[in-house]
Amino acid sequence: MSSQIAVSQKNASERVTNLLRERILSGLYEDGYALRQEKLAAELGCSRIPVREAIKQLEAEGLIVTLPRRGAMVAEMPADRIRESFELRAVLEPWLITAAIPRMDESDFTAAQAIINEMADLDLEGWADANWRFHRALYQKAAKAHALEILQRIHEGTERYVRVHMRLTSGHDKAQKDHSQILAHCRARDTQRAVSALTTHILDVSDKLIESVELARGLRRDETLLHPALRQGAKRAQGDT
Repeated sequence: MSSQIAVSQKNASERVTNLLRERILSGLYEDGYALRQEKLAAELGCSRIPVREAIKQLEAEGLIVTLPRRGAMVAEMPADRIRESFELRAVLEPWLITAAIPRMDESDFTAAQAIINEMADLDLEGWADANWRFHRALYQKAAKAHALEILQRIHEGTERYVRVHMRLTSGHDKAQKDHSQILAHCRARDTQRAVSALTTHILDVSDKLIESVELARGLRRDETLLHPALRQGAKRAQGDT
């Protein structure tokens, strides 16, 4: 009996965690939104235990923060933190794709292309998930599991802001073109062009995403959006090819 109760509580915790995560990522719960355990438990028809465990899990994921005398609320990621996340991507992902390209075969290219095709017909929530699956497909053959875990956390940490950007702009079409170009370079085994296209893609998304987030927050546009060293490196790579 006790084991059945434990399984039931675990299932309830996972259900509440997934629901709250999706509400945060979709923007239904905006930055600073207060999460009241009693209210959520009543709404979801469960005890406070799975709600408390869900909040703890999402706090570990960086989506929720708990403050003294204020309780749990949706964490706001400052613009400089978003920028830093994309700068990390601009270092980590070119390294991974460089290691992966020599090991990729036609099945890898076909799988990545299938994701691109799928993304053309997806809604915003489905597109955000497929975006990570596409990038992961490019790096899987690098055989660097720990690096992929780190990269996945970075993607998950900025996903809700990617959704904000896509909701406010036509960034979806530009991303699709970028993805196709990156994949074409991978097929051609042109590592240099793949790295250049990937780096430019990441940094362009970063700049535009921060503008969208600040617009959504009603903030003044930050004038320090450029990544001089990283962007210059990408331009040099393009100029050499």
